[in-house]
Amino acid sequence: MNNEAKQDANSLAEVVGGLAADAQALIRGEIALARVEFDQNVHRMIMAFVWLMGGALFGFAGLVVVLQGAAFALAIVIPTWAASLAVGIVVVVIGTFFTRAGLSRLSLRAMAPDRTAANLEKDAQLIKEHV
Repeated sequence: MNNEAKQDANSLAEVVGGLAADAQALIRGEIALARVEFDQNVHRMIMAFVWLMGGALFGFAGLVVVLQGAAFALAIVIPTWAASLAVGIVVVVIGTFFTRAGLSRLSLRAMAPDRTAANLEKDAQLIKEHV
């Protein structure tokens, strides 16, 4: 009986050790899978960015051609230099508008967490009232 108890204890220790090793292997496998999946997602995002930039460059080239065509069409009515100048001025005004709109959205004030600050103020006020 004493021998059987030792065998049971040994087999129980082996089972527990095997479970711990299996759990460790499972966790390592999950981490490896997560790394591979993350790498694939990053690669997919990089490729999407490359395609997006390619599309933007072709769109920009198309816009230049359209603006040049507009200047040529306007040159039928007014001198070529004036048509190019008029189209250029319109493009600069639109570009200035977009730039200002973008810069206003990049300001630190626009990035401030206003709702969080308001909630913190309310929480601080609540704490002061109850203390």
